[in-house]
Order: sequence, then C-alpha cells, then structure tokens
Amino acid sequence: MNCVFRRTFTSVSFIAPIIAGKMNNLQPRLQTLAQLIPPLTASMHKGECGRVAAIGGCEEYTGAPYFVASTALRLGADIAYVLCEKDAGTVIKGYSPDIIVAPYLRSVDNPDRTLDDVHSKVEQVLDKVHAVSVGSGLGNDANISQSVERAIRAARERQLPVVLDADALSLVCTSPEIISGYANAVLTPNAPEFARLCNALGIATDEPIDKTAQLVAARLNGPTLLIKGVRDVITDGQTVFVCDETSGLRRCGGQGDMLSGAVLTFLAWGELYKRGAWKSTARDSISPALVPMHAAYAASMLTRHASFLAYEECARATMSSSVLDQMDISFDNKFEEILKAVKPK
Repeated sequence: MNCVFRRTFTSVSFIAPIIAGKMNNLQPRLQTLAQLIPPLTASMHKGECGRVAAIGGCEEYTGAPYFVASTALRLGADIAYVLCEKDAGTVIKGYSPDIIVAPYLRSVDNPDRTLDDVHSKVEQVLDKVHAVSVGSGLGNDANISQSVERAIRAARERQLPVVLDADALSLVCTSPEIISGYANAVLTPNAPEFARLCNALGIATDEPIDKTAQLVAARLNGPTLLIKGVRDVITDGQTVFVCDETSGLRRCGGQGDMLSGAVLTFLAWGELYKRGAWKSTARDSISPALVPMHAAYAASMLTRHASFLAYEECARATMSSSVLDQMDISFDNKFEEILKAVKPK
C-alpha cells in the first residue's frame, strides 16, 4: 500500500495508520514535515538554512561523502563540509567546488598528524555546523576509527544531531555506548547492518522487522533507527513510521549515502526549528523529541522518490549520480505547493 497524503491543513499530525505485519504504523503528513523546512526570505544570511558536515571518505571510497554533502546542498543546506582522509581530499575536491573539503583524518599509512591534532581540527568544524553525518566511505583503518569515535563523542558533548551509517555502524556494534542514550541521533542500517546490530545487542531477529526495530531502539535508549528495505522502518523505540514511497528498482551503491545526506539536512533544519529560527504557520507543531523521527521519514520519502524518478528516466542504466540529479525535483514534487501556501509575507 503506497502512502497517500492529503493536501489539506488540519490540526491532526498524522494520517490514519496503515497495517504492517501486526503493528499499526503512523505516517506523518507532508504539512507536518514541511515545518522543518526553513522558509526562504530576502533577509536571510549565509548558513541560516543549515551548515552540515560529513565525516567519511578514504583512499578507496571517495564518492560516498560526496553524495552525502551534495544531497544536503541540493535539498537546500547552505554549507556542506567533508572531513576525509588525506588521500581522499584532492579527489573529492575535484568532484565539486561547492563542497568544503577538509582532509584532516589520518590513516595508518599517513600518520603525519597526531590523533590529538586531528581531533582539534575536527572540533573546529563541529563548532560551526548544525548537524553531522559519520560513516560514509570511512573504511576500517584503525587510526581513522579512533578519530571517528572521538568525533562522535565530541558531537554528543555539543548536543549536535548525528547521523550514523555504513562503517560507523560497525563502531556501534563494537561499542554501543558510543551512541546509546543519545536521542539526537539517527542510525541508518541496511538489512545486513541491522542484523549485525541485533547480534551485537543480543536481540533475536525472528520477529517482524517493525517489532525487532523497536526492541533495538529501546535497547539503545535514545537514537532513532531508519532501517532500509522494501519499506523503510523508522522508530525511536516507541513510535513507528513506515515509509513505503515507491522507489526505483536499481540498487546501485551510493543511494544510502544520499539518504544519509537527506537525514543530515532535515536534522540540521530540525535543530534550527527547535531554536525558533522561523515561525511556523501550521497548527500542529513537532515536539523536539520527535524531530529525528520526522527528519528520518522526510529523508526516506525524498530519497525513495528520487530513486523512482531516476529509474523512470534511466531504467537499468540508473546510477547513483542519476538519483542525485533527481533530488531537487523530488523535493519540489513533495513540498513545493505546500511551501507556497505557507510562504512568509
């Protein structure tokens, strides 16, 4: 059953539940999600639509953090940093002049800077941004892993929203305390990554995915999970959203990185929303505790729709760059009319 959104303004935050397995799962209305999107006005300054950072990228994997940062920019974030390993820096800079690339991470093969020096550099970027994504294209280098652990802890100290994906999820499996108890975080595992996380936490996987996801989220006691699959399951351990927006049939590498970039953007906007950076004209507000849930759902919906648009155009030739090219169109398809209706005077 595909989700159908009513384009009418009401005081109800959710459309009627759908049935998934044995559970009732809510889907937020587009009008509710749109509250997280900053209205564009002539009086705004650079950075007020969000400053984000993606920590990731090594010699082998340079495309992943590029997709994270580029997705954020295409959805409307103002500034995107990539903090990557030294050998990845020049390559990523060559992909786009729009991304600020900081090749601060040091691998075992490039130990010309101490971990303390690296951490100092990373902290300087964390002090500038509204949200941070960690994991895309990191690899499994021991030096980089140590820097990333320290970066996650530094983000928590600053109460920054955090997205954890890919190689960062391996750190959670090894050391769950890195993120457990932290509500301002979203984890985005695919099916194998979720299975490993369940195993690390001692949770059986014989229940329906919705229920298992709730158990894992409850065990982590804070973070929101966005489990990628035929349907994307989103839960904080209490509430469950299921996004079954139609997507394309290609599973090319890089789409998960774009999802991370979309979550990152909406978390950054959610942080600004919680600070009252703009006034919402909608009747139903989003509670601060549910911002990660709504951010994850909005990101899932947009990424899946962009995948569908790319597949409609390219079919089997669809690549991740094809999906990236559809991100802004996906955003407009879902939110343009709503944003016009609430345009500030």
